[in-house]
Amino acid sequence: MFFHHDGAPAHNAITVRRYLNQIFPNRWIGTYGVGPWTARSPDLTPLDFFLWGYLKTVVYADPPVNLHDLKNKIQAECNILSENQINAATSTEFLRRLESCLEHNGRNFEQFIR
Repeated sequence: MFFHHDGAPAHNAITVRRYLNQIFPNRWIGTYGVGPWTARSPDLTPLDFFLWGYLKTVVYADPPVNLHDLKNKIQAECNILSENQINAATSTEFLRRLESCLEHNGRNFEQFIR
């Protein structure tokens, strides 16, 4: 198993890299890590392939009247997400997408998902 962090500038500090080398020797992916930082893939990120689209659909079904209303609607919808919805997006759907990514050698694959 490899640890893959998000590559935020703060996570590239020498102290963080030393820690990762200590905890995950030769098993972490990121800037300056053992494995090269992978290209950003919204096709493999549950927030991109599930949550944002879902929230947009439910929040804008009755358009918010102002920023405060928008924030309240987003928070309310996040609070009622079911465990089944989250599990489906983060495990079942992710694995399906990961298989498609492998089938297409890491290239863009979302258009091939059925």
